[in-house]
Amino acid sequence: MKKSGIHILALTALCVSTVSCSESFDTSFFDKEIEEPTFDISISGLPIGYINYTANQLFQELNEDLTVNTGTDDIISFSYSQTLDGSGNSDFVSVEDQVFNGNFNLLEDSGLIGQAPYISGLVPDDKVEDSFKEIQTLNLDSDLTAADFSSGTFTITLSTTTEAQTEIIFTIPSFKRKDPNEPGLIENPEYPGSYCRKFTLNNNSGSDEFTISVDLNRYDFDFTYTNIENDPDTKGGFNNIAVQLDATVTFETGDLVSSDDKLTYTIALESPIVNTAEGDFKKSGFNVGGQSFDLDFFNEIGNGSLIFESPILKLTATNQYGFPIGINLEGISTDAVNNNTLIITDTSGNNIESNNDTGNGTYAIIDAGLNTGGVESVITLNSSNSNLAQLLGEKPSQFILNVSGTSNPNSTGTNNNFFNINNSLDVSVDVELPLHVTFDDVTFNPDPIELDLDDDIQDNAKELSLRIATKNTIPFNGSIILDFVDENGASLFTKNIEAIVAAPVDANGFSTYTLDADNNLKDANNNTVNAHVPMNGNDFAITFNESEINSLEDAKEVKLSIIFDTDTTNDGNPNPVKVKSTDQVRIDLALKGDLAINPNN
Repeated sequence: MKKSGIHILALTALCVSTVSCSESFDTSFFDKEIEEPTFDISISGLPIGYINYTANQLFQELNEDLTVNTGTDDIISFSYSQTLDGSGNSDFVSVEDQVFNGNFNLLEDSGLIGQAPYISGLVPDDKVEDSFKEIQTLNLDSDLTAADFSSGTFTITLSTTTEAQTEIIFTIPSFKRKDPNEPGLIENPEYPGSYCRKFTLNNNSGSDEFTISVDLNRYDFDFTYTNIENDPDTKGGFNNIAVQLDATVTFETGDLVSSDDKLTYTIALESPIVNTAEGDFKKSGFNVGGQSFDLDFFNEIGNGSLIFESPILKLTATNQYGFPIGINLEGISTDAVNNNTLIITDTSGNNIESNNDTGNGTYAIIDAGLNTGGVESVITLNSSNSNLAQLLGEKPSQFILNVSGTSNPNSTGTNNNFFNINNSLDVSVDVELPLHVTFDDVTFNPDPIELDLDDDIQDNAKELSLRIATKNTIPFNGSIILDFVDENGASLFTKNIEAIVAAPVDANGFSTYTLDADNNLKDANNNTVNAHVPMNGNDFAITFNESEINSLEDAKEVKLSIIFDTDTTNDGNPNPVKVKSTDQVRIDLALKGDLAINPNN
């Protein structure tokens, strides 16, 4: 027999074995080289070679984008990750434009009565001094105790109705200047370092008005003053602006004055942008960007039922904001038709709480950051505290993270929060799917395999059979349906094969079979186990008759359906199994045929 004739048949076997016995997901043998035959499979036929796959290699070739890891006890685990963007909160603490007004009767204690031109000596030293102190309150959603603004202005307007010269020392204790030597300012001993400026009104020509604008970013703001009438440092409030006007009116003969003359001030905050803030931010909406990610594993699955016994969805959040943030977990869903919303079944521990305000909704509590940096919070959802397993049992193709956030979730008292525009909330969502599963006729449909067979097959082979022997330590049963189709997609013929028999498992769900260094399959007691040899009656696992061999000439593709179950006890009831990365299957191949050999070619 010429080697060339054998080579033709070996190529045929490659094409067939590509379909029937390579890895369960990407069945191209050209991704896994067939080794030279090294073992007698104890049945008539020409040994072709063997392939050996670990479970890790099988699942790595399921999808090039699928991340396959190994975790506890070396169990294979599929990983999916996505990041939620919590950066769109630069205006979380905001101060709207505000206008404050105040007016004071300058001369009510001067002894002057009515309105008349002033006569020298009518008032001792021709001067009246008075002080006016007042607390104004910001209109805010938060209770601020302190703030720093990156931009904006406050505009001070002073006016008087008297003709007499009026000097005003205008102090705003709530505004602490950053530059102690800021030009134009003077020092008020009661409130050192505060905004304090001297204004002079009236040039003896009637009532007068003066306006000045100041950049907010030159000051730090203390909103806690509650009373400056008697004690300049009475604090404990919020959203308050303390103002003090010390006025000196100097009269000259002929000034038209009235006991009703007033001093009026206006402070306008315009376009303030908060850089940092402290206080109680209460329960306020917090932006968390929505994301989604594809579950590549489930994109490969057809009919049948699947249960992940130990899935994990972990939120890892690093919060630099100085307040806790609640992320609504029920905004996590899938694209499945039924059972597609995450439901928390146990809120005890693990930083998960119900929303007591509304009576519904469940939040993951992200701990507040510190002044010295961010704080990491880890929230773990699994089968014991959520419906995650049932959610994945619907075999969704996509996880949807359309979550919302709130500050100080479930707070019942006063909060001590801080905010910085440069803070961030970084949230990663990781789904870990350890291959602790129950499969019941779960079907994978890999991409079809292209065929381009040599015409010599039809000329030399009258009957062709492929022998398969498997030694399997993976706790999966595997059967394959092969549909040979022409260039129009029409089926020419179909073949079935029970390719792999599941290894039995122990009480923990792990395979009890091993494959030793000499490729001997051993059970838990170290006894040798025979290879599985699927048969169709008394024939090989896959037999091509002459008609089918002739049809191969028109076959352009082989469509595949690979069906798995975890019925390791063969009682018709799939049971949970755990798959280690080191579990493996060895597939030996042999060929038998009724051949026509031309010894000259």
